[in-house]
Amino acid sequence: MIRITLRVDVSDVAPAGCRAVALEVVAPAAGLDPRSPVICCFPGGGMSRRYFDLAAPGYSFAEYACERGFVVVLADHPGVGGSDVPDDAWTLSPETVARVNAAAVERVLGLLASGGVAGLPPLRPQAVVAVGHSAGAHVLIHQQAARPQFDGIAVLGWSGRGLPEYLDDDARALASRPGPLTPALIEGAKRKHAEPLTVLPRGTSRLLIAATLPADAHQALAAARAPLLAVVGFASMVPGSARHAAVRIDVPVFIGVGQRDIAVDHHAIPAEFPASGDVTVFVLANAGHNHNVEPARERLWARLIGWAQLLPGSQLAQPE
Repeated sequence: MIRITLRVDVSDVAPAGCRAVALEVVAPAAGLDPRSPVICCFPGGGMSRRYFDLAAPGYSFAEYACERGFVVVLADHPGVGGSDVPDDAWTLSPETVARVNAAAVERVLGLLASGGVAGLPPLRPQAVVAVGHSAGAHVLIHQQAARPQFDGIAVLGWSGRGLPEYLDDDARALASRPGPLTPALIEGAKRKHAEPLTVLPRGTSRLLIAATLPADAHQALAAARAPLLAVVGFASMVPGSARHAAVRIDVPVFIGVGQRDIAVDHHAIPAEFPASGDVTVFVLANAGHNHNVEPARERLWARLIGWAQLLPGSQLAQPE
């Protein structure tokens, strides 16, 4: 594989102080088809783009996808990993992060199409899909609703139900209030977190990882840690806070959850996407929330890649 790190200027759409977003293109080192489909990956709360490219043998989703004909774009949300932090990180609401991510994706796809990424030929993919994990899926839903740019989206470890058991009564009812939701989400996040970029405590639970990790996988996951975008994290816990965006998604949707995930009510999730005529649900047996480090992770990856290969327009689609 070749890995090319880019910093894309987003200063025209991002909050003050955030000039660039970091992305990484992962592609086969040889034999790249210029029509290869592209899959863009957005990490969840408390993780950088490394979550999809863990540095332990057999734990990189990016490598797995490349080996099956995809070019992978790994993204760091603004305020995370290699991306710039705005002067006021409390402004990083789901809608704001989605707007910045959408601009970054549009610009990196433009660079790929023009041959502007050193080491790669011009790339004009027949399909562009996206996968978001957890809070990253929450942002992805806002992104696709506001600026449709993907032929399909995969949401992993996400449910419109949120996590009401970890909220007080006022927070649980936020999405039902009239008027703009973002100011209330920012205020709720400020009550829950002291800082807009929150360092989560180390350690895990069976809800996050059901299996005992080998040392190299544990080290790789630790290296992928990043601050939590407090407002995004809080919003993803509020029941129904992405409903107004989810109902606008009209492309195929892949839903992936672990059997022991924090995202529960697995078979109720498709109802969040009434405008999509193609919704797939896959439950990874005996898995928690961080699917990419579970022993059976390749079962989820295979189903996800198989779904993406069959999207209309994909060069890998099989004839009927």
